[in-house]
Amino acid sequence: MQTRTLLFAVTALTLVACQDDMTEEKAAWATSTASWTARLEKVKKGHQELAAKVKAFVVPPEEAALVADKAALDKSVESGTTAITNAEHELATAKTTMDGLFANGKKLPVEVAVGNVKATVDGAFARADSMVSSANSALETLTKKVAAAKASGEAAKSRTDAWMAEVKKKGSMLSIDDLVFMGEAVDVERSKVALASLIATLKSCPDLRVELNTVARGEAADLGTKRAEALKTHLTANGVAPTTLAKVAGTVVTEGDEKVSVNVTTPCK
Repeated sequence: MQTRTLLFAVTALTLVACQDDMTEEKAAWATSTASWTARLEKVKKGHQELAAKVKAFVVPPEEAALVADKAALDKSVESGTTAITNAEHELATAKTTMDGLFANGKKLPVEVAVGNVKATVDGAFARADSMVSSANSALETLTKKVAAAKASGEAAKSRTDAWMAEVKKKGSMLSIDDLVFMGEAVDVERSKVALASLIATLKSCPDLRVELNTVARGEAADLGTKRAEALKTHLTANGVAPTTLAKVAGTVVTEGDEKVSVNVTTPCK
């Protein structure tokens, strides 16, 4: 019995003697894992807060572009969740790998593995950080777009209310100087307020008849006419009855301001 005990003790001492001193390596690894753990918790908390904000964020359903942006943002949040899950997996795998190497007691395999493991974990964490940061930026951008859309909507409503009163008067004229064209075509994005107000006004009553005229500055003699026809096409495509536009014409000037005017020939009753 004593022989066995002595043999066990000698074997244990031999194994301990064969292990390398990795006090510094273990301390460095402990520092790294503690830093990663804290970083992971911070990223997860930020992502959870972001996800809650995005879930509660509402965009106007009639704004197709904003609806598409919101869908892309939802997908970005999902990608962030996946990236965080992957970072957790890589960290857990790294801990298991290094625990096994430390238990083996050989310094060289530990030194070789540390660099590879750190690169893998740091890469996973960088992707998670990037995903969350990107989604936060997208939310900020979308918030500004929604605010701008709301402001445009309010401006359009205010102008429409004023124009509604004018189309009840025969001979009244609506002068529009913020309707923008790109060559012969209507610049819909830059003319959103003017177009929304004009469309709503022209659709306000079935008996309304107006004359539409565009003034273009340029050299081409038919530029004004082509712009007038392009505007008519846009208006009718958005619900304005063709009969409402009793006359559509365009003129060209070499100097002066470009504008669109709408003359009421048959007012709303």
